[in-house]
Amino acid sequence: MITVIVAHKHRLVRQALAKILSLQNQIVVIGDAANGVDAIKKAKELMPDVVVVDSVLPGLNGLLKGKSSGSDRPEVVVFPQRESDTAENNVRHLTYDDDITDLIRAVLGVGSNGITDLGSDLVSQAALNDLTKREKQVLTLLADGLSNKQIARKMLITERTVKYHISNILKKLDLFSRTEAAIAFLKSSLNVTLKP
Repeated sequence: MITVIVAHKHRLVRQALAKILSLQNQIVVIGDAANGVDAIKKAKELMPDVVVVDSVLPGLNGLLKGKSSGSDRPEVVVFPQRESDTAENNVRHLTYDDDITDLIRAVLGVGSNGITDLGSDLVSQAALNDLTKREKQVLTLLADGLSNKQIARKMLITERTVKYHISNILKKLDLFSRTEAAIAFLKSSLNVTLKP
């Protein structure tokens, strides 16, 4: 599971982002903050894997530069990027024009660093290619952050069938969780092949 804190000055935006992220089985929102100081404080207390922040919040420098939480600092997804922002290892930038799936992928991508180093080097391309067409479709939607119910609706199949496919995917890839499967897919050439 990837734990997340959402920091934004508008309560409605915080609640909306938290709701969207919480719909993903791989993500758990454990707190929110209305300003940079509170975000840093909660990051220290709750030790999340990822903090999703609005770059205009005052007092964020400690979080973005790692001054406040040392080597245990969380990964950060920040939007939008400002001209003054510098590249940091733990920061992934998005824009407000990005799709919600981009946010989910960003959280899964940076959050995976604290969970597993799984990549295409640990899941062979041959194993991914060995998946059936249906399993590849399920894996693609799973990597997009959809729940079993959403996958079932999208593919016009039952949730039970979705669970069956996911079980087969994990068995074939020798993985233990949906998160690992999503990360393996996002880091693989299969992602490039199936996604426009």
